[in-house]
Amino acid sequence: MSVKIVKLNRGDSWSQKTSIPCEDGQNYLLTASDALYFALLYPHQPFEEAILLKGYTVEDQDTKTREITLSLTPNETRSLTPGVYYYTTKLQRGGTLESVGDFDEPDEVRTIIERTKFIINE
Repeated sequence: MSVKIVKLNRGDSWSQKTSIPCEDGQNYLLTASDALYFALLYPHQPFEEAILLKGYTVEDQDTKTREITLSLTPNETRSLTPGVYYYTTKLQRGGTLESVGDFDEPDEVRTIIERTKFIINE
């Protein structure tokens, strides 16, 4: 999986396809009790205190390619001050997802995309 530094103008939309690699070389297919979280963060900010946190479930995953399209809307990027942020994704397996950030104790949490620069231009 290729991870890229994102450079985006404030107020623009953004999307990027991603997958969850497995040890067998295939991409992981989410189950009903899984979620992939995307977080946009200030440098050194804890994941749990993200500026923006979005959850993706099995309904958001392409069953053929097993890819998930991460995305931000113009309204979400318009509110960001130009500067350097970081993005990351984490897979939460198991537990019951009530809403983003509100789930029973998961069986596993694993970082899929390490913190990567996300630059917002004027």
